[in-house]
Amino acid sequence: MSHPKEQDSRKDKPASPGVSQINVRETAGGEKPVRRTFPGPRGAKAALRVAVERTAHADLIAHARESLDAEVCGVLAGQMCEDDEGAFVHVEAVIRGAAATEGSTHVTFTQATWNAIYKILERDHPKLKIVGWYHTHPGFGVEFSEMDMFIQRNFFSGPAHIALVTDPLNGAVAICANTPQGIEYLNRFWVDGREQQCRVPDRVSEKSAPTPSSGGPAGGDPDTLRTLEARVSQLLEALDEMRRFHYRFMLTCGTLFCLALITAVGYSIYSQWSSRLEPPRLNQIVPVPVQVGDKVVILGVAITSWEVPPELNAIMLQAELLKREAAEKAAQAEAEKSGATNTASTPATNAPPPQAP
Repeated sequence: MSHPKEQDSRKDKPASPGVSQINVRETAGGEKPVRRTFPGPRGAKAALRVAVERTAHADLIAHARESLDAEVCGVLAGQMCEDDEGAFVHVEAVIRGAAATEGSTHVTFTQATWNAIYKILERDHPKLKIVGWYHTHPGFGVEFSEMDMFIQRNFFSGPAHIALVTDPLNGAVAICANTPQGIEYLNRFWVDGREQQCRVPDRVSEKSAPTPSSGGPAGGDPDTLRTLEARVSQLLEALDEMRRFHYRFMLTCGTLFCLALITAVGYSIYSQWSSRLEPPRLNQIVPVPVQVGDKVVILGVAITSWEVPPELNAIMLQAELLKREAAEKAAQAEAEKSGATNTASTPATNAPPPQAP
């Protein structure tokens, strides 16, 4: 993976195993696409839509910034997916190329590197496939070299395979994908559903830019209009999604408020119904003889049962507690008063005896 400045001196030379050859094992690119909704705006236009999870993108950027002098590399793990608008690549994880031979303008995957990559893939991401590779060009820009194109063309030739290069010094990113017309630069990708711009070399942009037609209005070529329509559609979709989110949020808050109000009213009604006051119930009358003067009178003692409501029981207990505290204070005050009286009535024992006249 060499810097473009070195391309001219190596265009007609075979790759040197000791300089920039990358021993990449072939990966499967013909799996059946997974049916999945594209994690981005509807109507997104690109030669190949590439969606990257936030954690995977953060891991890739962190790996790139760990080395500002030498290139680093790794592979992209994910799934080849499909929705109603076509195929797209969903990158869900990155696996660092440990034990790779790193240089200022090249990096080499060794056999130990691939063994470590497949070990991590089988252990941590058993359901994912290798969907591409990445490397860095620290300080050299993000244009793919001839060796980078050779690697993509020969070792990552599947429709789900992409190549990503980033410059950790300026943060630029470029992505190449395999298309029926060959390897093409992508002008955008999506991270956590948000569009990110890719860097496309000027020579590629000038080559792919359409020549203005003298018969049409200025700046009104079909490709430009389609691009503008796609961007406007994305903005409208984002606005609609925001409106739907606010509507769902307000509906959820209103529903929760109504449920809380209904619950409070229902609990109040249930409490009043379950703890309503009932009069005491007469169980039986027991005759009790009572001596009144020289006669015996029979009195009837009524035995009743009454289920005291909790709130009334609490009031009665509180009243009883207050009554006991008042009785204790009165007894204490009486005791203190009695002690003071006894002290005043006791004669002094140290007074001198009275003298005879």
